[in-house]
Amino acid sequence: KREFSFLAKTRRERKREEALMGFYVGNRLKSSAASFEEDFLSTIVKSTLCNQEEGLDLSSVRCRESCHYCGLSDVALGAPLCRTPNEKEWRETFPFAVHDRTTYMIAEIPKKSNEDVSIQENGLKPPPETPMTEQATKVLTVRVRVGGELVSLRTKSIDNVVKNFDSAMQQFLPKNPIGFQSELKFRHDSNLSILSGSVTAHEVCAIAAHRSRKEKLLAERRAFHRANMTREAALACGKSIPIGTDPFGRSYWVFSSEPTSLFVCQVESKPGVTASAGKQWHRFHKPEEIASVMVCLGKDPLYETLKEVFPEAAKVVKDRSWSTLLFGRRLLQKPAAATALPLPKEPDTAAKEQVDNGPPFVEDEDVLVESGKGRFLWDAVIVDISKDPETDKVNGYLVHYKNWSSRFDQWVVPDRVVEPNKVNLEVQEEVLQEFSTSNDAAPPALEGMFAYKFLNAKKRAISTPASKTEIFESAFTRPSASHDEKLLGLLKGSILLIEAALPRGSVGSSWNGTWDPEAAAMWRNYVRDAQGPESLMKCVLLLEDAISPDWLHSQATQLYAAIPKQWRAMREASLTAIALRVSVLDRCLKYQLKKKKSHGQRRHTTEAS
Repeated sequence: KREFSFLAKTRRERKREEALMGFYVGNRLKSSAASFEEDFLSTIVKSTLCNQEEGLDLSSVRCRESCHYCGLSDVALGAPLCRTPNEKEWRETFPFAVHDRTTYMIAEIPKKSNEDVSIQENGLKPPPETPMTEQATKVLTVRVRVGGELVSLRTKSIDNVVKNFDSAMQQFLPKNPIGFQSELKFRHDSNLSILSGSVTAHEVCAIAAHRSRKEKLLAERRAFHRANMTREAALACGKSIPIGTDPFGRSYWVFSSEPTSLFVCQVESKPGVTASAGKQWHRFHKPEEIASVMVCLGKDPLYETLKEVFPEAAKVVKDRSWSTLLFGRRLLQKPAAATALPLPKEPDTAAKEQVDNGPPFVEDEDVLVESGKGRFLWDAVIVDISKDPETDKVNGYLVHYKNWSSRFDQWVVPDRVVEPNKVNLEVQEEVLQEFSTSNDAAPPALEGMFAYKFLNAKKRAISTPASKTEIFESAFTRPSASHDEKLLGLLKGSILLIEAALPRGSVGSSWNGTWDPEAAAMWRNYVRDAQGPESLMKCVLLLEDAISPDWLHSQATQLYAAIPKQWRAMREASLTAIALRVSVLDRCLKYQLKKKKSHGQRRHTTEAS
């Protein structure tokens, strides 16, 4: 049946082309045939080329329009005109064809005759004694939209057994209304796929347009993935670049200090106002807040980028729960008490907030910034300020740490920024001295590791490892941290401790090795910035691959055989699984082993040569 349907489809296409060819040849020979006494030539042309089959004859093929792409008519090119999608329709239909789905349905409706139309226009009723006859019908293509999105179904057409996206996007229908009806009924009865559109074009022109659009789409996707890779690499190095810009010129940012927050920068172009002074920053932290921004973007390409960066927000957009969450937050707010004079209360509230938080800092002002764990105070300078657009209240500062590279600039909440007065400077100095001179600076869990005993040993692999301050700072968490946060901090400290205690020769630490100083520094940044088990498990697996098997004890093979393989460990990453791998690595490493010299082997090779 499948082969028979394909042969019938090819035969119908050939007959339509022959009808046009016969019309063209007949017009060319008309002047010659006029000189004959009897016109036998036109009769021969009509009998041989112009078929009279219903739905395939000249009246079902001829179209008075011209091609949208080449501007030629169907007779000029000798090819019938088809209904093809325009750029917008093509981009909307192509993803469904890729996933083997169709958005077209075929509806059959009764076709009213001229007699029925005249009876309805005159308001008359048909006579009851009229016998029931079979009513003529016509078919239409129907597409359904719900919320602006097309509804699709898994295609069951027999020509989609083998996935061929190009073939699915080239099943055009004739432009002629009579030929359209005939071909659509044939496709429906034969279970063949269809494709329609609002543009009139030759089939060859439509195929060329499809290929050029596909190449353009592939180039856009390559550029999209290239931009995402650049953005992820920049975030890994501590740099910040915008993830995209909307049609209104607003830029969207994600900073390494707050990877779960979306920042939107809006530049106001006013006369006499500089670009830096006209910037307004908006912060969206909750998934439902980010989801509301994504919904407002609509079909903008930036929407796809935000879906990959914020999967939680994409989830609430998909299940349509973001609006319910926003309304719930609004309802949970306590309404203000009604008073006779509400206006005088506003300055009191603003004054109270100013007393609690203090006056806001300004750009280029020297400040002290609390560390993420709240243990230290670092010298910094205010670079930019973010304000709430409704209340004009400061909700974040972009700070630059003194004597640090600008790639470590980060946005911090106002609660972490304090004034560098005499008291705060004394506290800063006392905390640093206490931490540097204390013998118990390391957490007890790290002191029990084998790597801790060799932290200050000679002949280590890393020439500039992470300092004790950096290792122990990563292990410490704030007092109010949850159990998972405390465990995550201890695992970060233990991984950095093992890397700092690696013996010389265990990893390729030269500039040509796999663990060169630049790669090692980037890896340590990954460890410190890890936000969960998945990202930290990647760092552990990278360290395991970099260590040479010669620096592992003999029982390492049995121990590693008892724990999940690397691909499974990455898929089932958890804090307990990371703790198990870190413990196995710490017990299997030969911290006391020294790199063997091979002078004798080289001398033997020289003598032999």
